[in-house]
Amino acid sequence: MNPIEAAVAGPEAVVLVALLACGLLIVLYALRTGVPPMPTSSGTRAVMLRLLPETIDGTVYDLGSGWGGLAFALARRYPANRVVGIELSPLPWLFARTMLRVRPRPNLEFRRAELMTVPLSDAGAIVCYLMPGTMRRLAPKLAKELRTGTPVVAYSFAFDGWPPDAAVLEAESGPMPVYRYTVTPSPTVIPDPGASSPAGT
Repeated sequence: MNPIEAAVAGPEAVVLVALLACGLLIVLYALRTGVPPMPTSSGTRAVMLRLLPETIDGTVYDLGSGWGGLAFALARRYPANRVVGIELSPLPWLFARTMLRVRPRPNLEFRRAELMTVPLSDAGAIVCYLMPGTMRRLAPKLAKELRTGTPVVAYSFAFDGWPPDAAVLEAESGPMPVYRYTVTPSPTVIPDPGASSPAGT
């Protein structure tokens, strides 16, 4: 067996196949949900946290929690609140769960689920980093389920037809803005025809 054949048949091949399989799985779920699992930078997380109130009444949801970095930051910021990261893509969800075992946070959990199937009526705050199509599907759900006064902080993309009360663009958070919304008794959102279809990240 020549060196090339040995490399292909050895441990390196197993690692390569595993990496390719993981990459393919991430791509397939990104195509399914329309949301690739992009991590937020530390600067982006800092800006998002600054736009949230000092105290929150209820559960803090990170919708599309990806690899878990923002959810961990939220759990540290709000130790008295339950923080729930929602992620559909299995590899980022599994990574976040593994990190939670390594760095336990009693108020933090990661749930694998589609966003549109998760009840949010107990939310005290929502954060998200999602693509425009998912934002359009999510907006009517938030308007229907969230209590008046609930803050919603979104990175990069805005909710159509729902005017933000703040839009922050800072070098710290990168080239895209961070939006903050506050749920009003009748927030104006544009219904999406596909809103009844399951969606997640």
